[in-house]
Amino acid sequence: MEAVLQVVPVVGETTWSFVHRVAAAYGLDAADLTGEWQSANWTQHKDRGCAGGEVLLDEVAQEQLARWCRVPAGYLARALPSWAAGPQALAGRGGDGRGWMRWRTGVLEWGSVVFGCGLCAAQRGGGGRRVWVYGPQWQRLWVRHGRWLLEPGGGHPLRWVEVASLAQELGRAQRRWARVTRAAKEGGVAPREVNSWPLTPFAQ
Repeated sequence: MEAVLQVVPVVGETTWSFVHRVAAAYGLDAADLTGEWQSANWTQHKDRGCAGGEVLLDEVAQEQLARWCRVPAGYLARALPSWAAGPQALAGRGGDGRGWMRWRTGVLEWGSVVFGCGLCAAQRGGGGRRVWVYGPQWQRLWVRHGRWLLEPGGGHPLRWVEVASLAQELGRAQRRWARVTRAAKEGGVAPREVNSWPLTPFAQ
């Protein structure tokens, strides 16, 4: 498969989301790409389409994906939180030149998943397909386009809400969250316990 289009990941994107977008750029399904790799474990087909699912790739599969999307593997390693876990999780496999993958529940290791900014994803290629990124509840403001990112499966059809009028205030709060995190740890609680309320400004 010779790359003809460039697809760039959104920072924080799940690898599984990125595989979907690379496939879409070629008019393919994600299964067409993963079919090139051997799977180290099995997952039900319905689970492969959920936002919290993740796919880890060994070095051979990573190199292939980098060629298909025309983005250096080093950049993918910086943008995709689960990228570095692949070679370690699949160590000892391979040897025949074919890539390996392993299914994983990403939310258990890299945190909750939200819809990414569609405007940014569209600018990075992938046929305008939806994008999933890892985003803790206290860091979901997408400053560039003034959007608050929402979780999939929240009982509504929205992927984000426009918060441009609140972006400055929310941005300040988000930047200060590091102090809240430190205080939470000192107090013996997790940051998510401090910020236990969802921001759902649906009045628009």
